[in-house]
Amino acid sequence: LPAISSFYTKQLQKCLDNPDDWRTIEGFENGLDGLNFLKQDAYFHYPYGLYSAGHAHLKIEQSNKEEAMVQQRDQSNTMILGDSGGFQIATGVLKMDWANAKDPNDPARL
Repeated sequence: LPAISSFYTKQLQKCLDNPDDWRTIEGFENGLDGLNFLKQDAYFHYPYGLYSAGHAHLKIEQSNKEEAMVQQRDQSNTMILGDSGGFQIATGVLKMDWANAKDPNDPARL
């Protein structure tokens, strides 16, 4: 089960959104979109993945745009296992006001 890097999903989406800014090497007949391995017609297909909540966007609209590889995938042919993000919490990568973690107005959630 590959852990899908949020950097990978976001960088791939940047490339797909601005194709003229990126070179595609010869032999990549599907362009950079072929690197989205959750798609069946990718250069290689792997329908499973682990995605960490500790790296995901809390704003759905932003997540849909920047993490489209995960969010806009064909859910009938793929399975994503959500990781709790506990490592990011334990190491301090995930910044939140833990005293008010359930507060919907916590700036980390906005």
